[in-house]
Amino acid sequence: MQHSEADLAAFRECFERNGTPRLLDALRWQYLDNPSGELFVDLALSDERIAAIYAVQPALVRVRGARRLAVQSVDTLVDADFRGRGLFIKMAQSVYQRVREREGAFVYGFPNGNSAPGFFNKLGWLSLDPVPFLVRPLRTGFVASKLPLARWLRRLPDLRLPIGRTKLEAAQELRPVSKFDPALGALWERFASDVVVAVERSPEYLRWRLGKPGERYECLGVFEGTQPVAFCAYTTVDKHGGRIGYVIELLHDPGCHATGAALLAECLRRMSTDGADAVLAWTFRHAPNAKAYSRVGFVPLPERLRPVELHIGVRPLDESLTEVLSDRRNWYISYCDSDTV
Repeated sequence: MQHSEADLAAFRECFERNGTPRLLDALRWQYLDNPSGELFVDLALSDERIAAIYAVQPALVRVRGARRLAVQSVDTLVDADFRGRGLFIKMAQSVYQRVREREGAFVYGFPNGNSAPGFFNKLGWLSLDPVPFLVRPLRTGFVASKLPLARWLRRLPDLRLPIGRTKLEAAQELRPVSKFDPALGALWERFASDVVVAVERSPEYLRWRLGKPGERYECLGVFEGTQPVAFCAYTTVDKHGGRIGYVIELLHDPGCHATGAALLAECLRRMSTDGADAVLAWTFRHAPNAKAYSRVGFVPLPERLRPVELHIGVRPLDESLTEVLSDRRNWYISYCDSDTV
């Protein structure tokens, strides 16, 4: 695919023809406006009609202290009239080779239950499962509706669950964040000082990621004077049979779990006021912010209760990184890595 509006429109038309409509503005944001400046989208054509698409989303990442190019596998589609010809595998391998030629470090992503076998069994992906879902219930009725409870238990009053009181230090202040400046980039650097593998949450990346068309993100920070010491981005949407809050990103100064928890608690209160029944997050138990999540009542979401079947995996393109990339303890991820929220 070329960096052109015509190719983008054809991309959208192919998805729409196959029952998966996409917003043109969102596609433009994802592929043409990506801050990496790279474009890795392969189109298979048949008589000027798109027969298949394999698209990855490039990003700058940190790997063992180095800054590298990597890509996330996000859009895969074979037109209904062209399935069964091996196009998915051929196109993925072609894209991976182009990324490798640009010295890309790896491909990663979150394939669903239908596509996971193709990635893990045919494209050499390594599993980092399970996806680290966390949940913080906010309403008893919603929780009861998702559990195999006796009928009489489901008739209990539907109550808002308390969030609890958390306090900031005297010199700290809550403020909305509307600019992604170098001070926020410095917070990320401090937060991620011991992280081995992650997409760089630079100001440029956050400005782009949290500017996704069709989404409404709220950003809140804790400041000491002019310096941010914690940052949270979140949203609330109607999804999965309820109103669900998502913590897109949570950063705080190293070891300052109480500050991170206080900010997160305030975001929970705001999502609750916005009608959220429960709040979801992604973070590994070894992540720098894991204790902040735990302090405000987030718990691991059992796989049988997860709203969708998702997997997490990586395909090393630089073979020298295989050992590092295959160990989930080296990774940091959040919903900032998701292309669906």
